[in-house]
Amino acid sequence: MNELEASLALVVAEKFTPLAMRNLFERFKTATAIVGVSKVELLSVPNVAKAAPDALAEVVREGKHLRELEECQKQGVALLTLSDAAYPPALKTIFDPPPLLYLRGTLKPDDALALAIVGSRNASTYGNVQATRFARDFVMRGACVVSGLARGIDTAAHKAALEARGRTIAVVGSGLLDIYPPENERLVRQIAEQGAVLSEFPLHTPGVARNFPRRNRIISGLSLGVLVAEANVRSGSLITARTAAEQGREVFAIPGKVDSENSRGCHKLIKEGVHLVEEPADVYAHIAAMKNLPRGDEAPAKPKLPPGLSPTEAALYALLRPSDPITGEELIDKTGLPAPQVSSGLLTLELKRLAKCLPGKKFIRLDA
Repeated sequence: MNELEASLALVVAEKFTPLAMRNLFERFKTATAIVGVSKVELLSVPNVAKAAPDALAEVVREGKHLRELEECQKQGVALLTLSDAAYPPALKTIFDPPPLLYLRGTLKPDDALALAIVGSRNASTYGNVQATRFARDFVMRGACVVSGLARGIDTAAHKAALEARGRTIAVVGSGLLDIYPPENERLVRQIAEQGAVLSEFPLHTPGVARNFPRRNRIISGLSLGVLVAEANVRSGSLITARTAAEQGREVFAIPGKVDSENSRGCHKLIKEGVHLVEEPADVYAHIAAMKNLPRGDEAPAKPKLPPGLSPTEAALYALLRPSDPITGEELIDKTGLPAPQVSSGLLTLELKRLAKCLPGKKFIRLDA
């Protein structure tokens, strides 16, 4: 049995916690060695559950790990062990790195400049706008946006990174063939084309609650810093923030309305000493100072606004791109404006020869 097959056996057994895995690798060094030791030796390792050795023996005996490997190959899912060169270097440095990563898409060396954006699943318009604004800015400065594919803030951050033609990594709390939430399956395909989707769980693992704290440590572990865009006090994003701090990562929070439940988690973090940020440049400048990176103080280039535009027209024109069509629905989401107001503004821009409607009701900018 080689190292990949042994790592798969440990993961498919589903009885070894991240802490147990850490202790096992600390003692036996490799997955191959772990699979080869006796039940007594396994149980002598701290945090190994009583049922774990029998579960592992069953996986090996019945070849479940080999069937998992075959299905990964059929589905185009890559597998990375701790010893693989492509395994993210930053993730290796955390206390309990996953011994195996399932991967769709590609990881690149430049992904080391990664910033995570997390937040509420029930995001407000304000929260989504901020997540979009920060994610777009980050990727235009050359950073990779990391998030957890959840509804709300996570989804807004991933979409903004993709729309800005940047890199994004989604870390999921389910198997790659049982995506949660299911409505993001199309988004997963888009991310895999322009970045990476990662999981530490077997292919068909459902997205159950106990998986998400484990996922959160990977989100922060991949990143130089974690930005909480919007969160209530019970949000799992606060777990990610605490994990990030424990891993030595920088933590940032965007303030919100003082009477909004969705802002109380961010305000709690700020009171506890995380960095309050108002602009994307605040995050990047701090990370640059800590990591000796180029500061990137200049804001990403924005289109020069033609004179005489109304506020609505200006907001829409600033979001349009010459070669990257965008739908009216996406413009409604990004601006937070009512649909009739967006439709009217787009029509006016077309009449002024500043925008063009393409087939599929997608719009591009025509520079003045």
